[in-house]
Amino acid sequence: MSVDTEAKTRARIVVRYAIIVAVGFFSIPFFAYDTKGANVTAQKDPINGLRSRGGAHTNKQRALAAVTGGFVADAATMGLHWIYDDEKMKQLAVAHGSAGPEFYEPPSCPFYSYESGALSPYGDEILPLLQDVAERGEFVPEKFAMTSYHAAKTYTGRLNSVFKEMIIKGDAGNKYPGLASPSKDLHGGIKAPILVATYYEDSSLLLQKIREAVHVHEIGAEAENAAVVQGVAISDAIKALTSNEAIGTDTRASIQQVIDAVDAKTFSDATAAIAHFGKSCSLPGALQGSLFVLLTSAGFVEALRANMLAGGDNCSRAIAIGAVTAAMQGGDAIPVEWKEKTKVYAQVQKLAEKIVH
Repeated sequence: MSVDTEAKTRARIVVRYAIIVAVGFFSIPFFAYDTKGANVTAQKDPINGLRSRGGAHTNKQRALAAVTGGFVADAATMGLHWIYDDEKMKQLAVAHGSAGPEFYEPPSCPFYSYESGALSPYGDEILPLLQDVAERGEFVPEKFAMTSYHAAKTYTGRLNSVFKEMIIKGDAGNKYPGLASPSKDLHGGIKAPILVATYYEDSSLLLQKIREAVHVHEIGAEAENAAVVQGVAISDAIKALTSNEAIGTDTRASIQQVIDAVDAKTFSDATAAIAHFGKSCSLPGALQGSLFVLLTSAGFVEALRANMLAGGDNCSRAIAIGAVTAAMQGGDAIPVEWKEKTKVYAQVQKLAEKIVH
């Protein structure tokens, strides 16, 4: 197999995972991939028998990797979060010399000041979800909505507009789903790895729970489309997502734009692509940027470094990217040093082990 052909094969593998996670139906064990990259096969039984480039990992190991990978990716990216000035990002990268951009010292986000190794506001948003599901043994939207509301009330970090609105509505006595905002951000997608780790053995229930989770914080049609794939045949994810009527026309078109751009080599790197699709947390740009990185990167570290240096809302993208690549390659893809630098890693690992059966 030629280098170009192998790269394209790898890209198609990744996009199958990437599209699913980015639209909120991230499902770890749906494809087989032989270690030589020559055979890509949809499984008749998608839950059992996955093989991937990362080796013979079990579904449980992949689920654990998805959860921990998402949190580590968020913490690793936090030091360069929400930098929209390209020149500033270049200066920071040069100042760091040959060191990678992960866990950037000193943390240089212009909108908040957290210690290196801490989660970003996005990671802090989904940690209560992991805690809640681990405690209950299931996802109950009415219960989690109140958990999230109380967490937002006591949060001492930076609150985004969705959580500010949630507090106002909660203080007024609203309950699920009346706490949600008509937001167009990636709040649904970042919850997906935790829900998959809990419900990966039951695709129908997983889909239901993802819908419910979206409605805790968001009620917009675009957020729904970006978090739920209804009636999609997982064994043909790319074709389904670009043609299936269950997915909104705009979402299908935005996915196809990314695939076309990668095939045509429209952009020189992830920084250029994300500048084009949109650096902010808004959909569809956040989804498209995540997909582009996953389509053009070889694995966990490479993908996350490219995403970090692309700037903007790189933390929301990082959670999806980290979850996908860690699940695909296995937990060993996450560098030990990164795990050690992530302040909540031990806590996340322990909670993740409780929700994965």
